[in-house]
Amino acid sequence: VRAHVLIDTTHLSPHDLRSEVTRYFAPETGNPMAISVQSFSYKRGTPRGIDMMFDCRFLRNPYWDETLRAEDGRNPKVQAYVAEDVKFSAFKHKVLDLIDLVIPAHVAEGRSHLAIGFGCTGGKHRSVTMVEMLQKELQLRGWHVTIRHRELLAQAAPSDTSDSKVLSS
Repeated sequence: VRAHVLIDTTHLSPHDLRSEVTRYFAPETGNPMAISVQSFSYKRGTPRGIDMMFDCRFLRNPYWDETLRAEDGRNPKVQAYVAEDVKFSAFKHKVLDLIDLVIPAHVAEGRSHLAIGFGCTGGKHRSVTMVEMLQKELQLRGWHVTIRHRELLAQAAPSDTSDSKVLSS
C-alpha cells in the first residue's frame, strides 16, 4: 500500500506541520474544533485537562429545596430554580461572551479541542445546569460539543464492595 499524501517535515515548525496536516485531512465544512464541557464537584477536586474553569458555587443551590434535592441539573425544574437566581443571567451571558471570544482565538492558534469545566459543591445541580445550558448554546452556534457529568457518572457506576473503588475523572 502506498501513501496518497507525503509531507516533507524537514524544514517545518510544529505550527507549519499542523497547517499541512489540517490542509489535507481537516473536514472541509463545519467547525474544526471539538468542545467538551464537564460538570464536577470541588469536593473531589478539579478534573485534569480543563482549559477553562468556572465556579458555580455562588448560584442558588437546589440542594436546599427538599423537592429538588434528589433531582439533578438535567431536570427542567432544577434548571428553572438555578436560573431564578438574580446573578444567573449575568453569569450565563458573561461566560458565553468569554467563550465566544476565546473559541475563535483557539481555532486560529490551530487547536482542535477545548475543554471547559463548571464546578459546584456537589457536582449535581448548579454545575450540571450550566453544562446543559452551555451545550445547547454552543450547538446553536454550530460547534460540536460533548458533555460529561463526572459526579452523575460516579453515582450511576455499579456499586463496588472493595475499598479501592476507582472512578473516572
